[in-house]
Amino acid sequence: MSKSKVFFISTFWFLLGLVLGFLISPIKQGIGNNSGNTTNNYYDKEDVN
Repeated sequence: MSKSKVFFISTFWFLLGLVLGFLISPIKQGIGNNSGNTTNNYYDKEDVN
């Protein structure tokens, strides 16, 4: 087998595994940004629960 054929076959299987991994993965709503940068912080309120 030539080097270019080995390269293309290995690249194909890698990309196929990448796509299948994204489709089968348990994260279905995307990766969220949980940094806490929201506008609904109540730091100025006296009655914080």
